[in-house]
Amino acid sequence: MKFNALLIIAVILTGCATIFSGTSDEITFSTNADPVRVYIDGLNVGNTPIKVAVEKKVGMGRLVRFEKDGYKTEEFHLKNKFDTVAIFDITSVLTSGGIDVITGAMMEYSPKQYHIEMLEDNQAIPASQSKQIQFASFVLTSADVIKENLASGGGEALDALLLLVNSGQSSFKFTKWLTDNTQSILATKSPEALLTKIRSSGMTP
Repeated sequence: MKFNALLIIAVILTGCATIFSGTSDEITFSTNADPVRVYIDGLNVGNTPIKVAVEKKVGMGRLVRFEKDGYKTEEFHLKNKFDTVAIFDITSVLTSGGIDVITGAMMEYSPKQYHIEMLEDNQAIPASQSKQIQFASFVLTSADVIKENLASGGGEALDALLLLVNSGQSSFKFTKWLTDNTQSILATKSPEALLTKIRSSGMTP
């Protein structure tokens, strides 16, 4: 009973999402040209391949930049999504929710694994190859969200995936292929396995 009382006090003081989810996420970065310098909001955090504990930030998300001599600089904002653990918060918005928003604990980064295709300074990529790289990078970095969308019957990640596939009849066939192969797609164990499975449709770039 005493333990339960102490736990409730801790929840009230610190916020449910902060206790269970924390204020940071571990995110993995890799590139085709490792090692590459990684900067988060301007701070050098090391070289790829690397796993970094990234402090959560409410809003647009943190800016990640990749630099290597002889290569074009690449950068993007980490995608934030609402942490569903916060739904179970039993305390008031003023005590718990307020703290969680301040610390960023109510947000989580998705996906947790990013692979970046670095381009050499003088490198020109044919349009067809560029589309293949874009498609592969999207699947590898959005694997979990793609599978979540597929399981629930739709979503932004699936919409984006279809846009990366040839338009018209090919998109219709690809949608049918996704539907027919939902269970085997959901059973894939890694982003790489998901990419291989999706490419087996024969309809991807």
